[in-house]
Amino acid sequence: MTAGTERSGTDLTVTTTPAGLSVTSDGAAGPVEKSGTDAQLITTLRSLRELGRFEEAAGLVRAADAQTRPSTMSAATHAAAGPALAAVSDYAAAGVHLLMASIDPALAPQALGRLAEIAWIEHDHAQAQAYALAGLTLDPSHRLCRIQLRRNQIATATGPEPPPAPGTTRLAHAAFFADPQGNAGDRVLTDAVRRCFTGGIETAPEDPEARPVAWHDVHVHQLFDEPRLAEVNATDGLVLGGGGLFLPDTAPNGHSGWQWNVPDDVLARIDVPLAVFAVGYNLFEGQTFEPDGRFARSLRTLVERAAFVGLRNHGSVDRVRELLPGHLAERVGWQPCPTTITDLLSAPISESDGTLSAPNPAAGIPGEPGPVLLNCAYDRAGRRFGDGYGAFLAALRDWVVDTREIADVGYAAHCVDDERFVGDLRREHGLTLPVIPMYDLSPARIQAHYRRARLVVGMRGHAGMIPFGCGTPIISLISHPKLGYFLADIDRPQWGVSVREPHLAQRLSELTTELLDSGPEVAADIRRIRRRLADATLHNLRSLPSSFDPARAIRQDETDE
Repeated sequence: MTAGTERSGTDLTVTTTPAGLSVTSDGAAGPVEKSGTDAQLITTLRSLRELGRFEEAAGLVRAADAQTRPSTMSAATHAAAGPALAAVSDYAAAGVHLLMASIDPALAPQALGRLAEIAWIEHDHAQAQAYALAGLTLDPSHRLCRIQLRRNQIATATGPEPPPAPGTTRLAHAAFFADPQGNAGDRVLTDAVRRCFTGGIETAPEDPEARPVAWHDVHVHQLFDEPRLAEVNATDGLVLGGGGLFLPDTAPNGHSGWQWNVPDDVLARIDVPLAVFAVGYNLFEGQTFEPDGRFARSLRTLVERAAFVGLRNHGSVDRVRELLPGHLAERVGWQPCPTTITDLLSAPISESDGTLSAPNPAAGIPGEPGPVLLNCAYDRAGRRFGDGYGAFLAALRDWVVDTREIADVGYAAHCVDDERFVGDLRREHGLTLPVIPMYDLSPARIQAHYRRARLVVGMRGHAGMIPFGCGTPIISLISHPKLGYFLADIDRPQWGVSVREPHLAQRLSELTTELLDSGPEVAADIRRIRRRLADATLHNLRSLPSSFDPARAIRQDETDE
């Protein structure tokens, strides 16, 4: 390898030296490793990806590729380079690097899982299964490989959709569909969105009876290509949402800059009515979308094409309008997340039986007052807690001890990773909490647990919105702006406490006691608020193009108290 220099297309430079690859910065790129061997390139790539600077990371990989032969890169460098290129939708080049990484037995399972994921994104389910099986042969417990094997087996086993019965509305639904043991909130959410369009919101006397609906799934993380466009255009309409899809780093791609992996030219050719329904602007503090960046361009195409754009909170409405020209900004309105009115909808589509037949200590004893449930989130922990996680854990220890004086306390894990809190609390402070693995339950069972709880203290957005929709009092542990947005929408900011509150334990304990002592009054307050959210939803449904043929009214058996 000869010494040389290659610009990356950013303010970072890759230089090849006899010792390996060196990364230098002109200064504007921020705090990254500035020199060294392959190890520093790996660190730089990971840092850039964590910061959401995907184009810069891909530029560094391309610069390194221009200076070196693939065989001279370490397997670890290939393993870091593959995801960097996949994040900008350069799937072919990403695949080359990941195949090279898979030569190393220690890195092979993760590399094969990534290859399976790329094949799934591109709808090559047979190849995805082959990669996932190869990874599981090396590590039978590898989570990504198990997820990809299951996803692609299901896709392969699913035959062509039968023709809908006469009189059936056929709707496409573009959403994040949670995997088994995936995020419980997403599972309830997709179910609730569909219940708004299937007669789940009971028809008012003055409205025509809603027709049955046949759904066509479109997973937003898969490439929305020409075959998917043709499938959607053969339906009566496309529902996009809900959820925090306006986020750059959950499923990064170079086509849109947000979670729906859709190129602008394909999006523009959707010729059936498109309803953007209860989507959220989901950036954490410190994250931004550039006004003229990839997301902003995709957003303009989306709003131009959509027949309806309803975002799940006014905070999202404001942030998105800032990125749009005036004539498009005025088309963006408010559509509350349907999980916030879940008890006004019909039984969940996926399971009508919401009874709690299986005993669980976290659920309390049948016939006695329900527990107080806690939920914490750990994705992007650095953004949520900063350097204050130890203080947060100690404050929650004090709150648990205080609350156990007046109620049972359990833990609601929406994701497998949420259970980290229970382990940390036991290891650091000697306290044990019973856990409800919400990620293993159906929407009906999740809602049944939340309906029975006396109070839910939640950090995830849907750990607040779902229990609220079930009529249960909530306290939001605010580590993300969206929780504050929701509380502002319902005019109850006092129900939220920042995770960085200096007197967190005291504030939480006071608010917990206040809400438990005022149970009937708080329940009546929630019913009144939900009626307002339901009225907004009803108004929006009635404004949709007739091809959606949605249910037209909210159940009217609740009185304004």
